[in-house]
Amino acid sequence: MSTRNPVVESAAGRFLGLQDGSVAKFLGLPYAEPPVDDLRFALPKPAAPLGEFHATAFGPTPPASMELPAPFTYPEIEGDGWLSLNVWTPAPMAEGAKLPVYVWFYGGSFAMGNTAQDIFDGSTFARDGVVYVSANYRVGIEGFTHFPDAPDNRGLHDQILALQWVQDNIAQFGGDPDRVTIGGESAGSMSVSTLATTRFAGTLFQQVICESGIGIAFTLEEAAKATGFVAAALHKLPTAKSVSAVEARDAGKKVAEKLRKLSPHNILTVFAPVIDGDLLHETPVKSLSERPAPVTMIIGHNKNEADFWRVFGEFAPSDGALDALVLALTPFRAKRDLIQTYVDAYGDTLSKQDIFVEFVSDAAFCAPSLAAQRGQGTNCYAYLFTWPSSIHSKTALHTLDLGFAFDNVDAPGFIAYAGPDAPQSLADEIHGSWVRFITTGVPEDDWKPYSSEADIRVFGPPGRRNIEVLSAWKY
Repeated sequence: MSTRNPVVESAAGRFLGLQDGSVAKFLGLPYAEPPVDDLRFALPKPAAPLGEFHATAFGPTPPASMELPAPFTYPEIEGDGWLSLNVWTPAPMAEGAKLPVYVWFYGGSFAMGNTAQDIFDGSTFARDGVVYVSANYRVGIEGFTHFPDAPDNRGLHDQILALQWVQDNIAQFGGDPDRVTIGGESAGSMSVSTLATTRFAGTLFQQVICESGIGIAFTLEEAAKATGFVAAALHKLPTAKSVSAVEARDAGKKVAEKLRKLSPHNILTVFAPVIDGDLLHETPVKSLSERPAPVTMIIGHNKNEADFWRVFGEFAPSDGALDALVLALTPFRAKRDLIQTYVDAYGDTLSKQDIFVEFVSDAAFCAPSLAAQRGQGTNCYAYLFTWPSSIHSKTALHTLDLGFAFDNVDAPGFIAYAGPDAPQSLADEIHGSWVRFITTGVPEDDWKPYSSEADIRVFGPPGRRNIEVLSAWKY
């Protein structure tokens, strides 16, 4: 890389980037051909080598099939080249540098999201000696809808191809392809924990950071029911051939409009990976709860995850809140006896609506995290995030850890839901732990691998989990 101008020559092309102080960034690098026309519902095809490419702006964003109100929105950039990635690296770079690499996959219920959100800026990682990569992948209809005439898990295969691009090219950006950590939050965390159970773990990456999510997966029968919802919204047959008659962004907007008419608790599991017998043979949470993965992991969650959805209106049904749980949370393996466990544990102190929220938090995030932590044991560092936002729910709700992990607490998109008083000291602690883990494999000298709740690292005010209730979940 030139010390005067950020230019990188690699097998993928000659990339002209931007320099901001001691950080060089290369944005919108295509790693796959645009997934349109004949490639729309196909597995990703590696991008052809480029000539000179001006990597100065984020690439087009993947079409979303779900929308949230401000401030929880994502930028939208038009165009067909959705499958691109971005690289932040220290500048100037010494010849032959082999820095650790962190590859980030965003969340968004497998239905929305992209890399252009300000909170995902990787400058702080590059500042601290890490080559940071963020990658777009297909979401919603395009990436996670099951069609009988198309391959499943297209979004996960996008992620895998992005990681293969990193293996082939990251050395030219100063990164070491043998020291790759992957991370994500929410659906991104579910993604990276899922990848940890595949044949690519230990080869395309060596470490994983899971923030609020361990992989779920539909059976083919469950996936077909979700496809029925999509097809009905589009007035098409539940096949890729039929749905492909609707332009991708238009299709996503029509499904998002249909989802807006549902109460929030009914939209959490419309899109998910599928147990396809190839990439996935069982649910990732079952795999991680039963046997260590060939990678080292950080696994954790926030104390009040599901309060996030309360921000958008009525989350827990006012009538029949407990009866709604089994139907709404089938992919999380919710059973009626589990509901009684929650009634017995919380019935004297919480309303039925509050029990519903507690149940959803545990089903989607807390219980799978505990199961994976126990299954990984000394292969895993565990944490609990407890710092409460000063606005909205005023609790440690879902996504609130992001600004701290990225050390981007001053990003406008983060302030809008965290408030203006997020402590920089907590960002220093969490981000510093992530950088040390990415660099050395150990987040803190006094942070022990998980063997009991005494090993949980608490980020924020003192807090603990209800282990008796969480242990009732079986996978």
